[in-house]
Amino acid sequence: MDINGLITEPLKQNRFITPLEQDVLDIWNELQKHPLDMSSANQKIVSNNLKYPDIYAKVSVLPSTVQKPVQEITETDLRYILDSQLAFLVQKEQEAHRNGQ
Repeated sequence: MDINGLITEPLKQNRFITPLEQDVLDIWNELQKHPLDMSSANQKIVSNNLKYPDIYAKVSVLPSTVQKPVQEITETDLRYILDSQLAFLVQKEQEAHRNGQ
């Protein structure tokens, strides 16, 4: 994943960062926290799920995704979900660039 490219490309083109690019950066920033802020990470996941139902569906059907009760969710689980969302959002952003959007 070229997160640096997502940051620098809009600046090179003298344009604003799109909402999708901002969401990618927000997830990246969330994943950089050590230890992970469980509340903040969960809020970002929920926000992404509402904003991108297609991404929610893709993450939900991954073979390694396991549904758990909220009280059993660990930091590893949240990192997995954020990382999966990040991968799919980067893919979505790359597709948008290829389509000239």
